[in-house]
Amino acid sequence: MENKEIKTFKIPVSWEMCGFVKVDATSLEEAIKYAVEHQDEFKLPEDGNYIDASFEIASDEDYVACFNENK
Repeated sequence: MENKEIKTFKIPVSWEMCGFVKVDATSLEEAIKYAVEHQDEFKLPEDGNYIDASFEIASDEDYVACFNENK
């Protein structure tokens, strides 16, 4: 029986979170419009919640391989 060396691999994964940002506006519609137009300016919420079943492993073998070239 062959004794195989155990290695550690980096597998890219992603998941979704849900949270809130505060926007000052005169109406909900105005607040939503502002949030959409300025979404890159908001910090990610620190009190977000994981969205169930959103965890995914990268499916592209070439993409995974690029993280493990020296393994």
